[in-house]
Amino acid sequence: MAAASGPGSRIILLGQNLFFQGRVEMVAEPLGYSVRQANTEADFWDSYADGETELVLVDLEGDAATWSSVLTALGQKTAEGESGGPRIIAFGPHEDTATMEKAAALGAQQTLNKGRFSATLGEIVGGEG
Repeated sequence: MAAASGPGSRIILLGQNLFFQGRVEMVAEPLGYSVRQANTEADFWDSYADGETELVLVDLEGDAATWSSVLTALGQKTAEGESGGPRIIAFGPHEDTATMEKAAALGAQQTLNKGRFSATLGEIVGGEG
């Protein structure tokens, strides 16, 4: 696994379900990441900082209006010429392919079902997923 890029490296978990937060923290914190849970769009932007947020994990079972708005805004930042930006990985139920397709269309670089997300969390956080 790759190490985090340095102090201040951040992962934001966007969604209302706290189930994955502990798992993400257990994998991410030893690598030097801080993990923030964002329940609302305002929470997300309060936690987001360009250059510090390296990874955004989007729980597609969360509020669709919230994650759609955040993905759209992150996509606009990229379209306006901001380079780099965080990696965006969305995860949800395996049977909900339409929602995964929507997340991909809005800018998620990768969409995974929850089982695959859980199984590959170490690689995702380490930058290999």
